[in-house]
Amino acid sequence: MANENLPRRGFLLGAFGIAGMGYLASAAAEPSPLPPPPVPVPAIPAPSLTPFNYHSPPLQPFVDELPIPETRAAAGVLAATSGVHRYHRDLPETRSWGFERPVLGPNLEAFRDRVARIGFRNELGPHVLAPHVDVTMHGVTEEDRTDPRFTVHLHGGANSPDADGHPLIGWRNGGGPRFAYGNRQEAATLWYHDHAMGITRLNIQAGLAGMYYLRDEFDTGRDDNPLGLPGGEFEIPLIVQDRTFDADGSVQPMVATYIPQGYNQSGQLGDVCCVNGMVWPRLDVRRTLYRFRLLNGSNSRPYIFEFSNAQPFFVIGGDLGLLDAPVTAPWVRVSPGERVDLLVDFRGIRDGETVDLINTARNDLGNTVFMAPELRSVMRFTGAGDGPAAELPPVLRGGPGRPDPLEPLRRPDSVRTVTLMGLSDTSRPVPFSTMMSLNNLAFLSSDIDLARAGAVEQWDIVNTTPFDHPIHLHLARLRVIGRQPILTSAYFAANHPPRFGARWAPSADAFALGPEQGPPPWEAGWKDTVECPTDTITRVLVRWPSVAELGFDPDAVIPVPRGAVAVSPGADAEMPDGMTESAEIRGYVWHCHNLDHADHDMMQRIRVQP
Repeated sequence: MANENLPRRGFLLGAFGIAGMGYLASAAAEPSPLPPPPVPVPAIPAPSLTPFNYHSPPLQPFVDELPIPETRAAAGVLAATSGVHRYHRDLPETRSWGFERPVLGPNLEAFRDRVARIGFRNELGPHVLAPHVDVTMHGVTEEDRTDPRFTVHLHGGANSPDADGHPLIGWRNGGGPRFAYGNRQEAATLWYHDHAMGITRLNIQAGLAGMYYLRDEFDTGRDDNPLGLPGGEFEIPLIVQDRTFDADGSVQPMVATYIPQGYNQSGQLGDVCCVNGMVWPRLDVRRTLYRFRLLNGSNSRPYIFEFSNAQPFFVIGGDLGLLDAPVTAPWVRVSPGERVDLLVDFRGIRDGETVDLINTARNDLGNTVFMAPELRSVMRFTGAGDGPAAELPPVLRGGPGRPDPLEPLRRPDSVRTVTLMGLSDTSRPVPFSTMMSLNNLAFLSSDIDLARAGAVEQWDIVNTTPFDHPIHLHLARLRVIGRQPILTSAYFAANHPPRFGARWAPSADAFALGPEQGPPPWEAGWKDTVECPTDTITRVLVRWPSVAELGFDPDAVIPVPRGAVAVSPGADAEMPDGMTESAEIRGYVWHCHNLDHADHDMMQRIRVQP
C-alpha cells in the first residue's frame, strides 16, 4: 500500500507524452542494425550554442596528444588523490581527481581465476566540485563538500557483496576499502569507478574512473596472443567523456543555467569531448591493426561512433567478452557504462593523412526539448609510418586455442517486467525539478527485488520516459533479445500508476506498435549494461551466476568495516515513512547508468538468494 506521507511527486506526462507519440518512429529505429544516414561533420567543430545552457570557451581541436594510461597489475593499494590537470592546451590548469594520476586511473590488469587483492585509499581532500554537492540526495551532507565519501565498484565484475562497492558504504579522507576480486569470468573489458551514494555523478566527473583488463589463456594481451589480437602499444584504452569547462579550466558540471547551483539536474551533457582526460586529442597511428578498448564513461550522453572517412570498425567484443567472430560495422552505438572492443585497420593510411572519430547520435526527445548541446567530434588519428604485419582474425570463439562459442540465445520461461519512470519532484525547491525511478519506487524502498542464484530470467524493461536510459545490473550477465516500440500514452491510460512509492510494473506487450527488432550483430555477446530507448520495451536475458560458479554467498550481509561511513537504509531524515528501518545492508543494486538519474532516484536494491 502506498504511504500517505510520501512526498508529492507527479508523473511526467503532458507535453512530453504528446510529443513522444510523434517521436516514436525515430526513437525506436535508432537501435536498428541499419546504419543511420551520414551526418556531415566539419573539420573544426562549430560550437553547439544553446541559449539556456553553460558553454565552454572556444577550444581548438586535435592539438593535444592522447594520454595513454599505464597498465599495471591489479594489486596493492591505489590512492585516490587530488592533483592538477590541464584538459586542453588553451585551458588553465585546474584541480582534479584521479587514482595515482592527475585524472582517471591506470589500466588495471588481472587474470582469470587469480584473486586480485587491491585496496583503495581516500586522499582526495575537499571535493573538487564542492559547490555542486546536493545535500537533498540520499545520505549526502555538508561534510561531503569538505571531506567527501568515496567507494569503488568494479563494473562488470562478479564479486562478493562486500567487494562490490555498495553505494551505502563509503570512506572519507584517510580511509578506504580493501577488496578481493575473484576474477572467475572470461577475459573482458571491465572498468572501475566511484559509486558513493548521492555523489557518484560528481565523483566520476572529477576523475574517479579507470579501465580493468581481465585476461585469460585465450586473450592474454601479449604479442603472442593465441587469438592473434594486437597487444602492447597497439592495444589502447579510449575513455570517452563529454565535459563543459569554465574559463578557469575547471569542470562545469551544470548544463542548464535556470537550475540553481547545488542541485542534481537529472542529466549532464557537455559541449566538448574528452578522451582519456584530454579535450579532442590526436593520436599518431602506424600502418597496422589496432585494438581499442572503448568505454563510454560519460555521465549521460550516448554516442554513435563512426569514422569521418566511412571506414568500418571490426567489433570483436562488448561489455563482458568476445563475440564469435569480428563483426564489420559502419557505426556502433555505446551508451554510458557500456564498453566495445574494436579492431581498426590503419594499414591503408598515408603519412600525414587524418581520420576523425565522430559522434552522429542525436539528442533523445527529452534533451531536445531542453536544448542540450549536441556533440560531433571525438578525436583524430594521423598516419605516421609503417607498423608490424597484422591480419584480422577470422574467428574468435570455437575450436582449438579459442574459448567456447556463444550459446544460442533462447527466451527464458520466467519473465519479469520492470518500468523506467519520470516524475516531477515537487518535494524540492528547484524549478523544473524532476527525478527518475524504477518501478515507481524510491531507492531505499522496503519493496526490494529478489532473484535466485543460478536462475535465468527475461527482463522486459519498459521505458515510459522521454529519455533513453542505460540500465546496469550488478553481478548479472545479460544478452539482448530485442526491442519493441510501444504507445506509452495508451499504456498509461490502461494502467494508471499509483502514488509514488507503490510498485508499478504492468506488462506492456498489448501496447506494442510493431514487431520486435533483434539487436545489431555487434550487440550479440554478453553484457552488463543495456541501452533502453524511449517508448520501447527492451527485452534482455538475465543470467544470475550460481553459488558454485561464484564461490560465495551472494546474499551475505555486508559488514561495515572499521572507519567506513554507512548510510543506513532507514537513517535519512528526509526519507518518507514506510522505508526500510533495518540498518542491515545486503545484496546488490541495479540502476540507470545515467549517473544523475542513479543519484536521484533511479536505483534499486536486489537480493540474489542461494
